[in-house]
Amino acid sequence: MKTTTRGLLIFLASVLICGAAQAAASDADYTGRWEVKTSYPGTSYVVGLELTADASGFKGRSGYLIPGWGFPFKYTGALQKDGLHLQIFAGDGTSVMGALILKAKKGALSGTGTLHDIPITVTGHRPLSRPVDAPTVHVFEPQVFYQTFSGSNPPALHIFPGDTVRTKTVDAMGMDEKGVHRTLAGNAQTGPFYIEGAMVGDTIAVHFNKIRPNRDTAFQSHDALNPGALTPGYPQEPPANWSALWKLDRERGTATPDEPSEKLKGLTVKLAPMLGCVGVAPYFFAAYDSTHLGPFGGNLDYNQIREGTTLYLPVYDAGALLSIGDGHALQADGELSGQGLEISMDVEFTVDLIRNQLLDQPWAENDEFVMVSGIGGSMQEALQKATAGLSNWLKSYYGLSSAEVATVLASSIHYDVAEVVDNEFHIAARIGKDILKQIPKAENVTTVFCQASWGCAAN
Repeated sequence: MKTTTRGLLIFLASVLICGAAQAAASDADYTGRWEVKTSYPGTSYVVGLELTADASGFKGRSGYLIPGWGFPFKYTGALQKDGLHLQIFAGDGTSVMGALILKAKKGALSGTGTLHDIPITVTGHRPLSRPVDAPTVHVFEPQVFYQTFSGSNPPALHIFPGDTVRTKTVDAMGMDEKGVHRTLAGNAQTGPFYIEGAMVGDTIAVHFNKIRPNRDTAFQSHDALNPGALTPGYPQEPPANWSALWKLDRERGTATPDEPSEKLKGLTVKLAPMLGCVGVAPYFFAAYDSTHLGPFGGNLDYNQIREGTTLYLPVYDAGALLSIGDGHALQADGELSGQGLEISMDVEFTVDLIRNQLLDQPWAENDEFVMVSGIGGSMQEALQKATAGLSNWLKSYYGLSSAEVATVLASSIHYDVAEVVDNEFHIAARIGKDILKQIPKAENVTTVFCQASWGCAAN
């Protein structure tokens, strides 16, 4: 009887131990996507970390745990008694950058380690999921406007991938649809909008469902062409009297000068509403005023950013922090006078999230074209970045070789001179979808990363 009792106790104990071990294993699930905050001397940074496991151990990838040290980070390791031990590698998968020991418990992640011999601490949680009763369409009335693209601007609204936002923008002088000054002049931005789950190394896709002027007057106050678009010393006589106002017929989709000169009394132009500014928080804690443009988007002034276009922007900061503004009822190529027909807008957009793909420059598409933005300090640099970006895009999404890219682009590329009078130049390289549909897409593109100096990698 004693032996039987002892055996029963041993059996029950083993059941309890196994149950506890299974519960602990379930509780310590490391795989999947985490939002990770890395703290190190001076500041902290938030990135996405993806971990997978198989018979050989754990593997992973993330954005840069500390900005400026390459992208992506890669990981390999194994589970030990004190947690998950990971080595950190550069994007090549061979250069060791540091190590981490992580512990997962009840959906939370914590750990310590080193990166280039700098001590770091790590905390993390699972990305938020949309609550069942949360709206997928948000009506947002902006109260505060920003003249900067910066990760330090507090989010105006948190949204989830797949959500739609209906909102308004003020014009470049800060006036709303009623002609009331709501903020200071200078391309004031609506937002920023925090996209849940968007992490460094991802891309957001902004689908513009609606971009419509919401009043009947626009202005274009510059009465001469920008000297930067002309030969040096080109003469431009100052006008005696000149009205900056334009009258809009929104039903017919046209605009006419409010007080035209005698020779321009017959001038009518067709409206093509667009947003001059669409941007995210820039890379590495940077902040730019809203006259600037770069890989983060910003003051793109590209007249193809209009209703029906999808704009793709790289994520350099947690949540992306998307801002929009600077509506133009019409702007020709280059924004030659320094302004389009400046006006406030009603805007509706839907945001999607593309994980682990980063072109590192804006690109867009509509029904006819795919367009990649080249932005630089000169026209030549902008053209080079546009061409390199479209080449990288073809290599990544279609798996083309350099010779195949040359064959396609030499016969099919088009260039749009988007912006020539701002702080940076902007040229967009585009290719027709009628050409692309003749080329089979690459399979299983899971990572796209491109920079002018680093090239493009897909793996």
